[in-house]
Amino acid sequence: MIEAVSKLFAKEDKIEKLISMFKEMIEPTKKEKGYILYEMYQDKDNPSVLIVLEQWETKEDFDAHCSSEHFYRIVPQMLACMEKESEVNICHRVA
Repeated sequence: MIEAVSKLFAKEDKIEKLISMFKEMIEPTKKEKGYILYEMYQDKDNPSVLIVLEQWETKEDFDAHCSSEHFYRIVPQMLACMEKESEVNICHRVA
């Protein structure tokens, strides 16, 4: 299993729009091969910080998700709502 943890930094006036666009990606992502988990969380102290947690069976499944139609269509719109570039970590469980 592979996990991706992404930290997104939304522009203050674009938080709800960014969340809405992410929600658009949930259903098509759930249908993808290797999907396990795809969720977004909001920081309690700083609502502009959004965390995306993803779990995929393999790195190849994650890569295929990043090449999907809905990813290419929606992510550029999400980027326009961000204050700065997101931080992404690809992880695997060690304990």
